[in-house]
Amino acid sequence: MSETCPLPRSTRSDHAAPARARGRGCARRRGFSLLEVGIGLVLIGLMVGVAVPTLDAVTGARLKETVNVMGGAIRDTYARTALLGRSTRLVLDMEQQAWWVEESEGTARVKPVKLLADREGKVALDGKDERLADVADDTTDQKELAKVQILTGPAFKAVEGEWGQPQKLPSDVRFKSVWIEHLDARVARGVAALYFYPGGHTEEALITLTDGAPDETAPNAANIVTLEVAGLTGAVFQTNGEPRVPTLEEDD
Repeated sequence: MSETCPLPRSTRSDHAAPARARGRGCARRRGFSLLEVGIGLVLIGLMVGVAVPTLDAVTGARLKETVNVMGGAIRDTYARTALLGRSTRLVLDMEQQAWWVEESEGTARVKPVKLLADREGKVALDGKDERLADVADDTTDQKELAKVQILTGPAFKAVEGEWGQPQKLPSDVRFKSVWIEHLDARVARGVAALYFYPGGHTEEALITLTDGAPDETAPNAANIVTLEVAGLTGAVFQTNGEPRVPTLEEDD
């Protein structure tokens, strides 16, 4: 029920007061007009439109910061390998969404065959070479032990310092896919590693990160950035999106 404006009593002392004064007192109690409500809704809409891109920018900033840090780690590891003369590798754990750097006491060899993912699409780190399938784990045969040493390569351990510790990705950033030269195809699960060799080269690689949801419910809304690693120089380039894996023809 709307409130009405009471009329003042008529007396001889106030009969000369202007009627418009009483009207102003009543106007202060009236509700909003349709025009005022419409203007308010427009202003709210503008404020929401400004706030949403700002939130997206914050999320994109975390992805960009992660990509920058990882790119710096790749360049630093490339230089470290050449300086110390020991093989190193950047471990990429797509299950725990983390990465870190390891080094070996010896020299790792370029893998002669492409590494395949298992039936679940996972790739394993330091998996047993297929050519050792007929060699028992507890063998004492000297020829078999020599074969194991050649095909297995040196053992790796985490480097000292911050980058030897698992670097967890931010909660809204994850590995979308990884392709490294010794992998048969792009993978999104398991644990992979980018190897660096003392001779002054590394492997070609595509490391793709995103701030999108794992179920890809809104792929168009996600930011996707790929770190492209050049094998001969160790240079790192950032590319928006997920580039296709290079072919042998392109390498030639």
